[in-house]
Amino acid sequence: MKKYGVIFIVLIGILTGLTAAANGIAITAGLIGVICFASVLLVDYERATYILAAYALVDFLMRTFGGNFASIWDELLLIAMICLWMYKLFTERKTAAIKQTPLDMPVIFFIAVMLFMLIINSPDYRISLEGFRATIQYMLWYFAALQLMKNKKSARNVCNALVLMGAAMALHGVYQYIIGAEMPAGWIDQNENSVRTRVYSILTSPNIMGSFMTLCIPITVSLGIYETENRKKRYLYFFFALMMCASLIFTFSRGAWMGFAVAVGVYIFMKDKRLIIPAIIAAVLVIFLVPSVGNRITYMLSDEYIESSMKGGRLIRWLQGMQLLKETDPVMGVGLGHFGGAVAMNNNTQSYIGREIVRTFYMDNYYLKTAVETGIIGLLSFVILMYQTIISSVRTIAKAEEKGYREIEIGILAGLCGIMCHNLVENIFEVPMMASCFWLMAAVMMHLWYEQRQEIKPKTVKKTIKTVKEETLTT
Repeated sequence: MKKYGVIFIVLIGILTGLTAAANGIAITAGLIGVICFASVLLVDYERATYILAAYALVDFLMRTFGGNFASIWDELLLIAMICLWMYKLFTERKTAAIKQTPLDMPVIFFIAVMLFMLIINSPDYRISLEGFRATIQYMLWYFAALQLMKNKKSARNVCNALVLMGAAMALHGVYQYIIGAEMPAGWIDQNENSVRTRVYSILTSPNIMGSFMTLCIPITVSLGIYETENRKKRYLYFFFALMMCASLIFTFSRGAWMGFAVAVGVYIFMKDKRLIIPAIIAAVLVIFLVPSVGNRITYMLSDEYIESSMKGGRLIRWLQGMQLLKETDPVMGVGLGHFGGAVAMNNNTQSYIGREIVRTFYMDNYYLKTAVETGIIGLLSFVILMYQTIISSVRTIAKAEEKGYREIEIGILAGLCGIMCHNLVENIFEVPMMASCFWLMAAVMMHLWYEQRQEIKPKTVKKTIKTVKEETLTT
């Protein structure tokens, strides 16, 4: 074996030298990096899900240093994860099984509806195809991540990876607030003078930063409660959660605050309803003790905000979106990618609203954007998908026997509900990082459902055998 090992190393050395001579050191170094990366994943294919949990960091590095890879790295990772799944099925064909969960069919149904819309209603097929890709691609993470996780510990590891990413960004966000990081003037209304900065860490928007914190905070708290043996680790989770809350506040994203309020409500409802009063007291204290938060909330209720929003804000966008849906095709919509989202913005699409030609804009409501592009059919299928995500998660929590994992499941459900709510005032699923993390956590939840079901089966069989024996002895 040692002899073959030496021969293998020598051959690798020769091939590396020849590659460097023919293509240069940079390409060779990149090739070696790819080979090492692939080797690490083949040794433990589950690690690919950790990379997905660190989507924000990887995307930032790619945008900064990746060059042409910045726009395709996530597609390459998705392909790699699917290949790893095939590798898993081949190498573990005697023990590995394709996981099937209650959420599979709702996701497939939604994809099928979007495919139907692409075929039936495509004013510009190229734009519609791009819109279809933007809507569907990040849902595929759900299937890839679900199949690569091995056991219950895998779910906790993925959650830990997401929390570490969130904690690092939260600490960076707090630092940005302390130093008063620069921000574009358009991030606040001209009538709001109390907000000196809005934090965003390595992301491109404080609203997305707030949404990511909304997803991470309940999971972080749940991991802290789960960690009963190691007090230092438990306190560290709670410290992370505190920093995330501070960073969420400093984003000054009212939509993220609304989503977080829903997340807290879901968490309390699923865990202990007696926490409702303390949560309300904490929210009131934040509003009164942090004047900029109170001012931003009260300004939203003022006549000045409504007037400003009706000129160029969310209210006028929503009214125009509903008018466009009414005047075109309420059942089928204007076509995927043709209005209200990133694809439409990139292609400078236009539509008639009333008697005027209006250039597309961000709808700032993913549900309304879905309705305008795919009509009532598309909106209904999307709402069903979100509903099934919640119901499947609730059933998973109801069947959880281990208290620790039940805590994690509650945290995941709360975070997912917060994102669903935030989508009412932002196009959160238009952001690849947020859509990817949402479906990764949905995959974690359904993986736990699958593992719990596998644990119940042997117990049911033993109970049946015991019952049969007792009945035999009785007769």
